[in-house]
Amino acid sequence: MSSHAFKFATTIRVRWGDCDAFGHVNNASYLSYFEEARIDYWKAVVPDVPFTGMAIVHASVDFRGQAYPGDVLTIRAAVTELRRTSFWAAYEVLRGDAVMATGRSAQVFFDYASQKPALIPDAFRDRIAAYEGIPLTNAERRTPNAEQTTSNDERTTPNANT
Repeated sequence: MSSHAFKFATTIRVRWGDCDAFGHVNNASYLSYFEEARIDYWKAVVPDVPFTGMAIVHASVDFRGQAYPGDVLTIRAAVTELRRTSFWAAYEVLRGDAVMATGRSAQVFFDYASQKPALIPDAFRDRIAAYEGIPLTNAERRTPNAEQTTSNDERTTPNANT
């Protein structure tokens, strides 16, 4: 059981192509399930807030059980931490009440033209914070004259104070 109270969930039916030679969901498929849940989360929580790009800088999965073709899985997703240019998400994959996997990912808002992290847009940050109940400080909000440059450490380290 996760320590996070998830507010968002979506469902996925396990496809044959998600499975490996052992007949259960392949470990790599869980990252795709997390991605599907993230996209559905954005559509539900920030559907009208434009953003140009994100990059995954960390992803981890802890496996708890096995799922099989045809199983209907519930994938819970939540943003658990917001920073200036990045955020952490948590996931939980369930078959019924049984936890199949849990995971985390760190995403960085990214300007692909400059190849540098970008500040999270206030509208995106505010909507997520309100939905998840994450308190924000003024330091975490973008200001009209905010610098959009960061150090190499902030670009490559999800634990950087970004």
